[in-house]
Amino acid sequence: MSAASFSSMKLGIKPGPGVIDLFIDPVGNGRGRIAIDRTPATPLLVALCSDRRAASDDVAPEMQTAPAGTQAPLFSRRGWVGDVLLEDGQRFGSRLWLLSRGRASEATRVAALDYANEAVASIVDYHGIEVDIDAAWYDKKPGILIITAQALGLSVNAPVTTL
Repeated sequence: MSAASFSSMKLGIKPGPGVIDLFIDPVGNGRGRIAIDRTPATPLLVALCSDRRAASDDVAPEMQTAPAGTQAPLFSRRGWVGDVLLEDGQRFGSRLWLLSRGRASEATRVAALDYANEAVASIVDYHGIEVDIDAAWYDKKPGILIITAQALGLSVNAPVTTL
């Protein structure tokens, strides 16, 4: 299987606020053009940092501490509304957000690996590349799990904040 090429608007994480933003290439006179990314970095970043809709058997973080019998809020399963337009079973993003009330444990780390592999599966299938996923606890601040996706010599990190 030959690998499909990458071509997407370049996204990256702004170091200060830590938000994802669109990159602009300057062309002079204070103007710019949207930067094009021909690597797997942007698709991996979007896959790992976007919220996938929770499965019907997933427990939303706000429901983990709710009293018994409490009804889940209307939008507690999150996700992208456009998922209804995708092929059967396809979903966009990751379920890493479900770990926000998880404990800093091996079980949480393993769940994060599963969610990250699920998030990049469509990239692996479509582009015919291998993506290696790793998850490690950040040693400088408790409760931060760093998910690392490596493909074609590039590395993309996505932080997951837990309790």
